[in-house]
Amino acid sequence: MSIKLHLPFSIIMLFFFTACKQEFIPEFIPKIPLLFDNNSSNSKNSFITEERENNSEVPDIFGIYNLIEGSYSYGVKGMRKKEKIKASTIVIEQLSETEFGFYYVTELKNSLINRYFGGFTYKDGKFYQKVIDYPSTNTLLRDNIKLTKKGNLLRLTVESLDEQRTILWGRSTQGTASLEDALENEKDSYNSLYKKKLFP
Repeated sequence: MSIKLHLPFSIIMLFFFTACKQEFIPEFIPKIPLLFDNNSSNSKNSFITEERENNSEVPDIFGIYNLIEGSYSYGVKGMRKKEKIKASTIVIEQLSETEFGFYYVTELKNSLINRYFGGFTYKDGKFYQKVIDYPSTNTLLRDNIKLTKKGNLLRLTVESLDEQRTILWGRSTQGTASLEDALENEKDSYNSLYKKKLFP
């Protein structure tokens, strides 16, 4: 399968930019044009969740995205709790025509950092989460996500039996400086445990 590159060799894009925070550019990602700003018509208020349709055109989701808003809810002793996500950066790269790799981190209260990596597969007009059935390299497609893109905004909802994450990101040229170390660590996990196994 040929690898479709939208930027120079091996672009590796993934949850967040604010005026009071410094930002960093991962050394492995060339700068891409800044597509999201406060004056853009693609604000969170104008974001309309796109219906999943049979569309053969694959959305261009690759790049760096920073948090606009997000929440994490989970069950504890039969009760549902919800927390606001304070910061997040996701990095996405396109691995083939319909395959994307991602890694991202989120920061919750008390500086709790959660890390995620894996893949998205575009099939029959929607995205699926692609996971590896370790220790083999067999893969599974899970329909437990809803990933939609409108303009410069990317919204991801992930559901499981006892938790749900909903995150809205805006495309950027830089990641969040406070998440730099965590993001680099998750990049290493993504490369060794996902990308190199499926796309050596």
